[in-house]
Amino acid sequence: MRGEKRVAGISDMTKGSPTKLLLRFAAPAIVGNMVEQLYILADRAIVGRYVGADAFSAVGAGGALIFLFMSLSIGTQTGIGILTAQYYGAGDREGVEGAIRNGAYVVLSEAAFMTVLAFLLTEPLLGLLGTPPALMGDAAVYMKVYLAGQISIAACFSTFQVLRALGNSRVPMLIVVFSSVCNIVLDLLFVVWFPMGVFGAALASTLSQTLAALLCLIYAFRALPYFKEAFRSLRPDCRMLGKTIRLSLPAGAQNLFVYGSGSALQWVVNSFGVTAIGAFTATSQTESLIRHVYLGIGSAVAAFTGQNVGAGNLERAREGAASAAKITLGVSAGLTAFFWIFGEAFMGLLVDDQEMVSLAAAGIRITGSFFLAMGAVQALHHFLGGAGDTVYPMKNSAVEAVSRIGLALVLTGNSAAGVWGIWITGGLSWTLAAVLSFRRYVTGEWREKGLVERNG
Repeated sequence: MRGEKRVAGISDMTKGSPTKLLLRFAAPAIVGNMVEQLYILADRAIVGRYVGADAFSAVGAGGALIFLFMSLSIGTQTGIGILTAQYYGAGDREGVEGAIRNGAYVVLSEAAFMTVLAFLLTEPLLGLLGTPPALMGDAAVYMKVYLAGQISIAACFSTFQVLRALGNSRVPMLIVVFSSVCNIVLDLLFVVWFPMGVFGAALASTLSQTLAALLCLIYAFRALPYFKEAFRSLRPDCRMLGKTIRLSLPAGAQNLFVYGSGSALQWVVNSFGVTAIGAFTATSQTESLIRHVYLGIGSAVAAFTGQNVGAGNLERAREGAASAAKITLGVSAGLTAFFWIFGEAFMGLLVDDQEMVSLAAAGIRITGSFFLAMGAVQALHHFLGGAGDTVYPMKNSAVEAVSRIGLALVLTGNSAAGVWGIWITGGLSWTLAAVLSFRRYVTGEWREKGLVERNG
């Protein structure tokens, strides 16, 4: 495969400056991730300003559960990307095609199953989390309509993972930007022009994500020979299915721990009332925006690591990790400074309730002090995952989730911390996860976790 004519949009990350490659890959990935999160923030802001503060809180109350239901599918998408990167790095064209085809079977099956499960469990789970009765109806409507598009989301983002594994982060960015603009236009149409409330906001998201999935698949089949060849035969490969599932289950469980702890934390937040729920929704969406900046860096690290581990160049993979650490440090310093200075102004863009804004601004300043730890976790988890060491990030995320829930209960129950414990707990749990992940990196156990046999 190395001797073949270069395919447009695919980047061989086994050669060249690690820092330049990571920056070149990460820049469009970060832009795409941020635009995606900004449209979610815009969605929330439109609901908050044109439907009301209670509707804003209702959307937030259902948000953690939405990602909980999507966590397994997200993990499978990660697994497809890791396999694709390593096979590409090893020069195994058939392996790349097999990873794409068999990964599609797994991710679409999981997405369909979780969609049905979501429709059956939405109201019981919202009730279990102590969602206030005033928010229950809107929260359930938003969840169900949004999750009706879960198969489209899975198809879109699994294709994104393949493109990124092959070194192409530009096309996913362009599709996300286009989809996000469509989402905002549809939000204005369904929420402002036609006052459809939270149903309209969720419908806008579902339709725009379906459009993104179609565009992504059209591009992949037209531009990438790997996609065309992958589906010339529809026969599943049990060995490749096994590898995909073996990668996907830990990655899915990792996401389950992250979003499950978020849902548990939502239960703690709900006990403080509607104002706290609204403030937590605003800071959670902002933290998600920041996390997706780090995910952009992480996706570059995963692709770089996967290709180089597949090629057998472990020392170069370590060089990439060192470059990623420098990039993460610089980005973290800038983000922390921004939210300490402009925290209140930023929160004021999301909701028109001064009490919520003040509480949210103080909260984001607390968590902003720990952004470096958040970034380190993402970079290290993606490095380990790219190397095939997906079980450790899962264990690490389990520890983070347990500590997050435990600290939240202890700190919010302490009169000295009170409601501030909601935000302190996030920063402390990120720090613990970062320390443990760095320890795993230093031990070098990830060196033995490669998934493919190299040609030649």
